[in-house]
Amino acid sequence: MASFDRKVERNQMKLSKKGKNPLDKKGGVRTGTGRMMGARGDGDVFKGRKIILPLLLILLAGLYAGVALAGGSTEVSTTMFWVTIVLYVILAIALFLNKPYLRVNKNYLFTAKFNRDRMLEAGQISKITASANKITITPKAGGQNWVFHRRRNLFDTPAMSERLETFAKTHKVDFIKE
Repeated sequence: MASFDRKVERNQMKLSKKGKNPLDKKGGVRTGTGRMMGARGDGDVFKGRKIILPLLLILLAGLYAGVALAGGSTEVSTTMFWVTIVLYVILAIALFLNKPYLRVNKNYLFTAKFNRDRMLEAGQISKITASANKITITPKAGGQNWVFHRRRNLFDTPAMSERLETFAKTHKVDFIKE
């Protein structure tokens, strides 16, 4: 196990010397990744709002409560049943308050996918496609496309389109406006 730790340490030193990690500020010494990642860092931030899944969860909780009130049996009116309904509502509120975002930095794009912060460097972007209701960012490495919808997540797609167009011109990334 010790040899594995040495290999990891050696590889980290090599990468920090090459400058491969954009989160390293000074030659391998991390100076706080919290400022770089997330919606609170430098750059222009475009926030949306999740509405579909929270509404679905509220409707599901209402359906369960309706079944409980209409059925009237003793099994349905247990405490655990009502706790489940309350937890569905709490989950819907938590999802509604967690805003999706796109942050356009000088050389990077940041967003949150599957509850993790993701980053794309300008050199890793194949193309950016913008329409009136949707913006799609396609990475070169064959990863999953980043899609930002106006109707689904209430993003301001015209403003995002303008900012991404200047980002694409600066870094010579293909920008397609539909």
